[in-house]
Amino acid sequence: MHPPPPPFVPLSATVRYPPGRVPDVQDAVPVARETVRGPRRRRWTTASAVRVSWRWPQLTRSRVAAGLLGVFLGGLGLHRMYLGYWRRGLTMLAITVVGGFFTLGLAAIVMGVWGFAEGLLYLSVRRGRFSRDARGRPLRG
Repeated sequence: MHPPPPPFVPLSATVRYPPGRVPDVQDAVPVARETVRGPRRRRWTTASAVRVSWRWPQLTRSRVAAGLLGVFLGGLGLHRMYLGYWRRGLTMLAITVVGGFFTLGLAAIVMGVWGFAEGLLYLSVRRGRFSRDARGRPLRG
């Protein structure tokens, strides 16, 4: 008589991993997406009839500034707004103010701890999600 077969097959017996380093999910660089914008704003100089086009400057955000905003004012979502995540930042602000009013400050405390933790991540992590702004540009510093 043979013993009964095991009820399961170990995962290590069925999965074969590729040799070498396996890339992390956060190592992938996000692809910059094109945004649809309205017509360009143009201004005319009064001295000549030369048209000058105006564009937003390419700002590089500071990792230290984002981290300090997160540590000290994280519950208000200012670090998120600084990095270009306006919707997330305004959501954090609304939860802190409105939710804090209705929950007697509990939601504000939770958002404060959340922002503090994100601030520490912006200060300490140098790759992945916490090393880039909303447009995928790397943070300096």
